[in-house]
Amino acid sequence: MKKVIVLAVVAIMGTTVAVNAQKIGYINTNDLLMLMPETKKAQDKLKGLQDSLNVVYGELIKEYQEKDSIIRLDSSKWTPAIKQIRFKEFQDLADAVQQYSTTAQQYLQAKEQEIFAPVQKIALDAITAVAKANNFAYVVSREALLVVPTTDDLLPLVKKFLKIPETAAK
Repeated sequence: MKKVIVLAVVAIMGTTVAVNAQKIGYINTNDLLMLMPETKKAQDKLKGLQDSLNVVYGELIKEYQEKDSIIRLDSSKWTPAIKQIRFKEFQDLADAVQQYSTTAQQYLQAKEQEIFAPVQKIALDAITAVAKANNFAYVVSREALLVVPTTDDLLPLVKKFLKIPETAAK
């Protein structure tokens, strides 16, 4: 009788463990994002912003270089008062160039987050839908894992879900 009870307890425990076992999948989100056509559009938009900011920066640098040349060539001919005014103007321009560079960098970083947020949301929504459809309880980043079984890689399933062709290059 004891054997039957022990076997029943072991069988119940084994069933409980099997029921509680949850699937864990993984995905390389960087690979997914690079394959998405939305990423290319976002990159192009960001590049356009960067190019327009670089035009203004280039104009500031050109003005800085011109003033620098003038100071190098003519400063020996100037009176101390004019020299002081010109050097102050030159320093102000140098400060403006530095300030523009810092402000433009901050602006680009903010715009990058704004532009890529919808792309990341599409990727996350697709990963979530594929995980749910395939009964994955957890999905972790591939970069966080050292050894993984290829059967738990969600990238092919998410690519199929997003209708990204298999031939899409990284």
